[in-house]
Amino acid sequence: MFLEKVHVIKTPYRILIGKGAYKFIPQILEELASASPLLVCGPTTYEIAGKEIEKILKKEGIRVDHIIVERASFENVKSVLKKAKAERFNVLLGIGGGKNIDVAKTSSHYLKIPYLSIPTAPSHDGIASPCSSILKKNKKYSLFLEPPSSIIVEMEIMKKSPLRFFSAGAGDVIAKYTAVTDWEIARERKGEYYGEYAANLARLAAEVMLKKASYYKKDYENAVRLLIEALISCGYAMCIAGSSRPCSGSEHLFAHAIDFFYPENKALHGEKVALGCLISSYLQEKDFELVRKTLTTLKLPRNYKEIKIPKEILIKSLAKARKMRKRYTVLDELKIKSKKQAEKILKKLEII
Repeated sequence: MFLEKVHVIKTPYRILIGKGAYKFIPQILEELASASPLLVCGPTTYEIAGKEIEKILKKEGIRVDHIIVERASFENVKSVLKKAKAERFNVLLGIGGGKNIDVAKTSSHYLKIPYLSIPTAPSHDGIASPCSSILKKNKKYSLFLEPPSSIIVEMEIMKKSPLRFFSAGAGDVIAKYTAVTDWEIARERKGEYYGEYAANLARLAAEVMLKKASYYKKDYENAVRLLIEALISCGYAMCIAGSSRPCSGSEHLFAHAIDFFYPENKALHGEKVALGCLISSYLQEKDFELVRKTLTTLKLPRNYKEIKIPKEILIKSLAKARKMRKRYTVLDELKIKSKKQAEKILKKLEII
């Protein structure tokens, strides 16, 4: 087949960032030839943004409705599919944080309709990426799907994001510091495809956040905008690479292991991968003290007490991380597979 030899790069059609961005949603829908949107929201994000968007769309005579989802699960995806099919909605608007956008993203894949990404907090690189993380029977599945048709960022809402969400988003960007190195290791050891431009784009985003970690203390609004641009750049890196490789390595495997062994944990995704980045940077012989300093600046968790996850879970997660998915990383390079090895590393880094 001809297409098997062609690398297809799909990216968002429009990206809007600024005050009053929601007013352009009707125009974007018209350009996409999508006249009937279904809003996918959480209960909080519906109040924060969903109501206003519904009002704007109804004023333009657009048929619109919403559905509330509590978590990113296949059960919620099925609910969206059922409503969208029954009422013939032809575009989804994922409004909120990672879980709502992931549900919209996954649902749009099955429905074969476009979706818009409308984040209300800068906590996750999923706002611009083709990747979604969906629960099925308490196990998370990572899916590589389609990027959003458009991304709409209302700065009046984003600048009010709590510091914890900002820091989690920064943590997700900083994680690329080790993810790219893991990709390089896989290229050298396994001959895996490596896209230099995508890698450099992700690396640049991480370097900017490492360098500007304290910027939020001086100018929170512009720091949020800088973070949003970094998150979107990471999304583009994945689109260009055709996989999550430039943005997800051993630090993400560690986070996935935590979710698998301790699904009741309340830590944000960015908090877990940032802690994983501290571990991975040490294993990769990179500047792990710079990572630790950055986590401190951003008030991100640096140990089991701060992240509120038991020591034994972190030990088990590090020991089992390499088995979370078929992805060669520094964990395979060093053959970390025993709890004794993992415990020694975590104690060395003062995580436990």
